[in-house]
Amino acid sequence: MAQYISSPSVTADILKKFGIKLRKNLGQNFLTDTNILKKIIKLSGINKSETILEVGSGIGSLTELILEQAQKVICIELDARLVSVFKEIMKTYNLDNAVLIEKDAMRLDYLLLSRDYSIKKMVSNLPYKIAAPLILKILLEAPGIEKMYLTIQKDIAERLLAKKGDKNYSSYSIKTGFLADFKILFNIQKTCFMPAPHVDSVFIEVSARERNLEGNVYKYQDRSLSLQQVKRFFNFIDACFANRRKKMINSIENSGAVLPVDKMDLMIKMLHVIGKNKDIRAEQLELNDFLEIFIALENDNNLNY
Repeated sequence: MAQYISSPSVTADILKKFGIKLRKNLGQNFLTDTNILKKIIKLSGINKSETILEVGSGIGSLTELILEQAQKVICIELDARLVSVFKEIMKTYNLDNAVLIEKDAMRLDYLLLSRDYSIKKMVSNLPYKIAAPLILKILLEAPGIEKMYLTIQKDIAERLLAKKGDKNYSSYSIKTGFLADFKILFNIQKTCFMPAPHVDSVFIEVSARERNLEGNVYKYQDRSLSLQQVKRFFNFIDACFANRRKKMINSIENSGAVLPVDKMDLMIKMLHVIGKNKDIRAEQLELNDFLEIFIALENDNNLNY
């Protein structure tokens, strides 16, 4: 019986055959534990009717196993060396239902991509360098992608799941928390990768919140924001966390996104409405607190940043 691409010896042979040295600056670390990859496939709940998005396909280690369950895989890979190898592997391993797109994952239009291929699910071992910004980008841009099953660095997961007061709590935690729920499914030791990264990884489930695909309306509990409002809300959050150790009011004033005096007065009033005082820091507020303040400011007049 032929070994899977993810077998350490097969991966090593492929890299040697094609003279590939993995690039740390691109966050290239291949998962070479077939049992873990099979566990990823099982937990992702892939079925034969689905088209799956995979970012960072590498040499096809995960692609091969996805295709045992899915109808089609849309693979994104930037590294021209790996693209060349992948094309050869597609022939050798009969990966006929893999569509390879040679582009920078951070520059793709995921709304267009998800619509063109009817993608509702993403399963990927994300390149470490782009994992954090890519999760936010896809959640914001592609309402059709309802679930993501991702292998990411443990420290990124800690940022996604951080609550107020945690050392990893940041504007990123607020933004991603507005767009989705996150759940760690299991841990993956760094020794399962080639080459081994500096930190352990986790496999997570990302469940996008309800969105209106046609009207670009994003919902969080009983609140609804348009796409443009979400972007303004995210700018507001960035301003609040610009100087996280300072008072939130001072952070906004020093961020370059200065509110008019009457807006600042309204924000102080809203802090009191939610039971806080004007000296509070952003890291002490929850998502709902930020939303309540933002919506009050938004309803008063559109923000100018």
